[in-house]
Amino acid sequence: MRPVFLLALGLALSFLSSCKKDPCKEVKCQNGGACVDGQCKCNLPWEGGRCEVDARDKFVGSWQGTENCNGAIRTVAFGITKSAVNPMAIIIDNQIRGELKSSTTFDVPSQQFVDGEGNSVTVNGNGSLNGNALTLNLTFTRGGAGATCIYNATRQ
Repeated sequence: MRPVFLLALGLALSFLSSCKKDPCKEVKCQNGGACVDGQCKCNLPWEGGRCEVDARDKFVGSWQGTENCNGAIRTVAFGITKSAVNPMAIIIDNQIRGELKSSTTFDVPSQQFVDGEGNSVTVNGNGSLNGNALTLNLTFTRGGAGATCIYNATRQ
């Protein structure tokens, strides 16, 4: 009788262990996200419970604050949009490209643009977002002269 009992117990345990629910069965992650233990793990720029939110949206809008360039402080206003070409990029003031490193930080890789006076300017740096407060650290070089600028702005 004992072998029959052990066989029945083994079958019962096997049946019970096969009844474990798959925590990802009902989870549908979007935009290339993957379910792990019932939670979506998202790839940038996506975030949210189902990877449905574009993290760049946090940066998009009108910003106003101060610019401190080598000790000279002035009031500034600028806009940020999403790049239509690069899903990881934002565009600052219609000319400077930032690339997301996390859902609240980005780098500004070295790049050139033409300023309002027609001069070629090289810029690089980074930025971070804390709620509605944006901090930019940018270094500008024009004609061999450089300036390091810190921007502190809030969304308008």
